[in-house]
Formats: sequence, structure tokens, C-alpha cells
Amino acid sequence: MHPGGSMDRRLRISGILVIAGLLVEALCLVWSKPIAFVVLVCIGGALVGVGVLFFLCSLISAPHPTGSSGAAAGKQSG
Repeated sequence: MHPGGSMDRRLRISGILVIAGLLVEALCLVWSKPIAFVVLVCIGGALVGVGVLFFLCSLISAPHPTGSSGAAAGKQSG
């Protein structure tokens, strides 16, 4: 597996969570029961929120690439 494999997997999971939340919210728009609002807020909002948080956490915890980068080259010359 290539080094970015775990990052790709995390981003895919976060995208699936956000899409699932949006689908739940879309279904609640056509559902005409009073409980639809509760489902929209609790389940749909929770799925979107967890997906966004998982996305941000995966960006924060991403490993830094090792090797010659622009920042490392700037430290050496300056």
C-alpha cells in the first residue's frame, strides 16, 4: 500500500459520512411527519457534523512528508 493510503481511506470515510447525512436530510424534506424535523436535526446533522470533524482530524493527524521540501530548503539557505 502506498504511504497516502490511510489518508485516502480517512477522507473517503469522512465523505461517506457527510453524504449519508445529506441523504438523510434530503429524505426528511419529502417526509411530512413531525418527527422528520427531529430526524433531520439529530441524525442528519450528527452524520454531517461527525463527517466534518473526522475530515478535520484526518487533516491534522496527517504525517508530514520526509525528504527535501520547500520549507526545509528555506531553512538551509536562510
